Amino acid sequence: MTSVRTMVLRIPVSLLLVLALLSLFSHRVLVVRGADEASLSVESADVAVRQAFNATLCAERAGVEVSGLILRLNWAGSILEEAENALRVGNSSGAVDKADECIAIADGVMSDADYLKASASDAGHTVFLTTLNFSVVSIATFAAALVVVWGWLKRRYAGKMMDMKPEVATHEA
Repeated sequence: MTSVRTMVLRIPVSLLLVLALLSLFSHRVLVVRGADEASLSVESADVAVRQAFNATLCAERAGVEVSGLILRLNWAGSILEEAENALRVGNSSGAVDKADECIAIADGVMSDADYLKASASDAGHTVFLTTLNFSVVSIATFAAALVVVWGWLKRRYAGKMMDMKPEVATHEA
């Protein structure tokens, strides 16, 4: 009976030992996965900041005032730096949190830059059409005024010519 009892106790103990060893190994795998995820998050944040910078640069080329966007980009850059520092010291969760915050700011900057660029493009298009319309109307008005003035001067000149009396010149030789 003691052998059966010993056998019954050995199976659960060995199962617990195997589960404990597996949990140690699985924890190590999870830690490595967390570090990899943190590294990927920081890389994603870096890409997001670069894309936001390029969008801001395009908006500036379109004539948009981008000083507010640049301030937010600097803020995102400092948070990215904090995420990289957290990753270096092994704080994976802190790195992921900072990277997510950085990505949110960079995405906001990018969407605002795209919106401002589109607004500037629309405003430029509106100014172009207004200038074109004004130019066409001005040219037409000027041409009509020239025709009216030319007709008035022509009639006046013709009237003066008709009122003139010809003088007869005599040649004495």
